[in-house]
Amino acid sequence: MPIDLSELSRLLTAGAIVAAVALPVGLVAHVLRPKASLLLPRWTPFPVPWSGFEVTIAFLVVMFVLPAVVFALLHESGFYQFVYGDSLSPPDAKDSPPEARREANTLRGLWTNLLSLPLVLVVLYLIRHTRYPNWRPNLSGSVAGKVTLAVLAWCVLTPIVLLFNAVVNVVSQQLDVPPETHPLAKLGARPLRDQLLLALEACVGAPLREEIIIRGVLLWWCVGRMKLPGVGVLPITGTRPWFVMGAAGLFAATGGKWQPVVFACALVVGLGVLWRFTRTGARRARAVYATAAFFALMHHAVWPNPVPLFVLGLGLGWLAVRTNGLLVPVLVHSLFNAVSVVFVLRSA
Repeated sequence: MPIDLSELSRLLTAGAIVAAVALPVGLVAHVLRPKASLLLPRWTPFPVPWSGFEVTIAFLVVMFVLPAVVFALLHESGFYQFVYGDSLSPPDAKDSPPEARREANTLRGLWTNLLSLPLVLVVLYLIRHTRYPNWRPNLSGSVAGKVTLAVLAWCVLTPIVLLFNAVVNVVSQQLDVPPETHPLAKLGARPLRDQLLLALEACVGAPLREEIIIRGVLLWWCVGRMKLPGVGVLPITGTRPWFVMGAAGLFAATGGKWQPVVFACALVVGLGVLWRFTRTGARRARAVYATAAFFALMHHAVWPNPVPLFVLGLGLGWLAVRTNGLLVPVLVHSLFNAVSVVFVLRSA
């Protein structure tokens, strides 16, 4: 099936609009960057003290518990009715058209995620400083240098991911599995308030939340190994990427679709190949791969989005490892999402 040229043109235009903002910022950051600092620093060990149990709790709290609490507060306080009046279909409405219910649930999800973000950041900050007051991240490089790197990385990574997405969509069509439309794609025709809500959540909320929990908490735990006094490094902790891959597989299985499950099985095979043949930087490569799979299959609800998002996750994980931090992947993630937001808003 041929590629939709009009859609491709709108996508290229959206990318050009984002680039018109990002490239001047990157150029200014490059001018301000200390000349002695490396644009892409050498990797250095970045041990973290948290355990797998703490990683699991942090993920559940950030992704499920706190948003559920905020949703309940917003719903019980009448926030949604105050904003939308009677135009928004109630969560438990049975007589509303399915399309209206899906749109209403999408809007509630955007408000919930965005308004829960400050609470998420405060809770994670308090947990880290309460549990590990003496631990300090191994930060290096200037902010200007990281902004420069983020813009360059976005310029390289975004065309690769979007091209991969186009190829996957064509293949999916050929296999008689047409790509599903993301619920957010239908918000471009909403009022300005909801368009701003979409932009803030996609370009600020989601990148911060997902990068902190996946490339921050999970990736660095996955790279590390547990060392006990008198025992040394436990071999079992070297298999942490497999635990992450198992969790990713559970995500794929919960959606009730066969495509994410098949993709998860293919990623398991890929991790096995990587495990067998990787030598230099093996722990880092395996951790980046496993967390990219986790990131991709978190988004299993809309197929085939997980496939190109796996490629994006590989790039974001590599940037997190090479920079020993989250600023670069957060900025790249934000700029990548900005292209989709502009595309949606201009397609209305």
